[in-house]
This record gives sequence, C-alpha cells and structure tokens, in this order.
Amino acid sequence: MNNELRTFIKESLERGQSREAIHSVLIQAGWEDTEVRKCVSSFADTDFPIAVPRPTPYLHAREAFLYLVSFIALYVSATSFGFLVFGLIDHTFPDPLSFRDRFPSGGEATSIASVIVAFPLYLFLVRRLGSEAAENPEKRRSPVRRWLTYFTLVVAAGFILGDVIALLANLLMGDPTLRFFLKGLTILAVTTCIFGFYLRDMRRSETPVAGSDATIVPRAFTSIVVLLVIACLGYSMFLLGAPEEQRDLRFDQQRRAALSNIAHNIDLYWELNGQLPENLEDMSDRRYSIHSVHDPETNEMYEYRAYGDSEYELCAVFSTDSSESKIDYGTFSDQAWGHDKGRACFRLEAQSQSLKSPPTPSTSDG
Repeated sequence: MNNELRTFIKESLERGQSREAIHSVLIQAGWEDTEVRKCVSSFADTDFPIAVPRPTPYLHAREAFLYLVSFIALYVSATSFGFLVFGLIDHTFPDPLSFRDRFPSGGEATSIASVIVAFPLYLFLVRRLGSEAAENPEKRRSPVRRWLTYFTLVVAAGFILGDVIALLANLLMGDPTLRFFLKGLTILAVTTCIFGFYLRDMRRSETPVAGSDATIVPRAFTSIVVLLVIACLGYSMFLLGAPEEQRDLRFDQQRRAALSNIAHNIDLYWELNGQLPENLEDMSDRRYSIHSVHDPETNEMYEYRAYGDSEYELCAVFSTDSSESKIDYGTFSDQAWGHDKGRACFRLEAQSQSLKSPPTPSTSDG
C-alpha cells in the first residue's frame, strides 16, 4: 500500500472529508480505483475525530514456513494413509481376479514410513499454530493461511472426484461390491475429516467462538483420528513383519530371479549347441545374459546338474517358505519357482524358448 496515498486519506478523514469525496478526487488525480478503495477501506468507518485504522493481516517468514510445512505434511499423511487402508482392504477381502491382494504389495512400507513421519509432524505444527493464533487472533487473518486452506479444500475435492470415478470404473469392471464400498467409505472419511476441520477453522477465524465449547469437538475429533491412525499402522506393521524377515524375503526374491535367469540361458545354450552346459561357467561369453550364478547372501554358487541330453536340475538354499511369503509376486514366472524353507531343487527340461514350460519343483536331500 502506497504510504503517500495512505497519509493523504488519513489526513482527509481527520479533517471531516467524506469517503466518496476522497475517492472521487483521487480518481481525478489519476490513482487506480482498486488501490484507492483498498486504502480507504483500511480505515474504520466510525465517528471519531482521528482516523481509526483497521487491523491488517501480516505474516512473518517463519509463520509462512510453518504453514507450508504443515500443509505438505497433511497432503503426505492423507495420501499415504488412504493408500495404506486400500492395501489392507485388498488384503482382508481378496479378489481372485487380482494378483496384488497380498500384503505388502510393494508400496505399503513407504506408506507406513510416510504416515509415521508426516502425521505427528502435522499434529505438532497445527497445535503450535493454533496456540499462536489463540494468543494473537490477528494471525488468523493471514492471507497465506487462507489461500493454503482453500487450496487444500480444492485438492481434497479433486481427490474425491478422481477416486470416486476410479472406484466406479473398477466396480463396472467387476470389483467386488464390499471392496468398492469400503474404499469409497475410506475416501469419504479422509476427505470429510479434512473438509470439516478446515471449514470449521475458517469459520472460527471469521466469527470467533467464545467459551470452552470451542475446543471440545476438535479434541475429541483429534483423539479419534489419532487412535484410528495408530490402529491402522499397528496392524500394517504386524502384517509387514520384522525388518529381518523382510530382508530374508528380499534375498529369496533375488534367488528366484537368478534361477529363472540361469534357466533361460541354459535353454539358450541347449538351443545353440544341441547339448546342456557342463557347468554354469560355460555360459560366460557375450551370447548369454547371466546376471549372477552366486547366492546374494552367502556368495555360494547355485547348484547345477545335467541329466541326459536335455534334463537338468537347479538348487538353492532359501530362507523362507514361498507359500507363507508376504511378498506379492508380480509375475507368473516368479510364482512358478515356489519353494519350501531350506534347500530346494527344481527339475527342468531344456527346450526352445517358444516352447518353454514352467519348472516342476522336486525335493532333494543331497
């Protein structure tokens, strides 16, 4: 706001000039109408010999930083929590048409970590900003706070629209009704909480509520939300398992991928040479794409034995039972290498790549 213009308006009001006369003369002098109206409205319309300024919203850089971080934490928390609940719904009510119902499906660990970090940060910042606003109500009129709040409501509305469209599309494609209902309820619950909290907060900033009733609902509401988030996180971490278990699962996933790659190259060797390789080192030249012939954990070479002209056996020592694994196998070729915990062998037959069939598990004591 122009200081010269503000000073002129202030002195004119104090000398008894009307607002319409001040506005008219400034427009004739070449000032912009919007700027004049804004400056005139910055003074209260009261019968007082001195011009009374209205309180002007302000925002320090520190407050802007806190508001921005709090809203970013909100977006991360809400999105990750919704994704996590969707995974739990798919796990609890599996669909035979879907191969990604096993928990975790790949992104749940990231969602759990995101909620653990972002949600407490959001609660802390909201509580701190609320306390500061209670001590200084003028801060509630911060333009940055208002813009971010309404932007959040717009984003939430966009999520509602997009997710409902996606869920309806899944329903039309045969998604089970119960899964559809629970996912829709999840979206409605998350977005309603965001809408309700911030709409109430904006109303309080415009028409402050006096008395203790102003804090009863938010505290009860916050307690319920926190308990629900904790319960969801606890159950998700139980399904995810301990970090050591996850490490064993990842090692076994690498072993299956390595065996599949070795089998592919043995078939290629048999197709090119008309016989099986004597050992895995025979496929070390550039015609073959062997990724690794060694166990990723022990660095021991995978076992290989040839039987006759086309039959062979591959063996590895696994840390887990694939039938009880919490890893969601994304491809059929990975699922085909099912195994028990410990040493497992697969009896295969070399054949042309176009005629390749999945391996047949076999047990072996030696």
